[in-house]
Amino acid sequence: MSWLAELSPILDNLLRLHQALYTLAIEKRKVLLKNDIDTLNAITLQEQKLIKAIEAAEASRIERVEQLFKERNLPLSQRTLTDLIKSSTNNEEKTKLAAYREEMLRLIDDLRKENELNQQLLQQSLAFVNMSLDFFTDDPVEDFIYKKPVQSATNSTSNRSFINRKV
Repeated sequence: MSWLAELSPILDNLLRLHQALYTLAIEKRKVLLKNDIDTLNAITLQEQKLIKAIEAAEASRIERVEQLFKERNLPLSQRTLTDLIKSSTNNEEKTKLAAYREEMLRLIDDLRKENELNQQLLQQSLAFVNMSLDFFTDDPVEDFIYKKPVQSATNSTSNRSFINRKV
């Protein structure tokens, strides 16, 4: 069995896991737009499981690449696919590894973009919630109309709000 045949299932698994994570990120965006908190929690749990699986698959990939470098008596640098491509002498192996690398980079870039969009949606949602809380907890604007001009700010009852909260 060639070294690429041993490494291919690991790389296929990494691609599959990243694709699943990307699919969840798209689903998360839809859930954020619907404001479905229960489904969002379920997606977050699924993401955590996928991330753990990706970490395990990446660890096995690194371990296998280290073995390959030791078998070939090559200096161990960063243990990346690029290093493996550079060390390979077979054009077919280089082509296959380059295809894995390009697909992985594309998936990771798509995932990064989707996560940035989801982060923006979450920030907008949080800003809306904070604005709503401020609306219900801040002092009414009309307070200045009913105060005597001589009354100092420290003596005023500026603690009028719908919700009492400590800051």
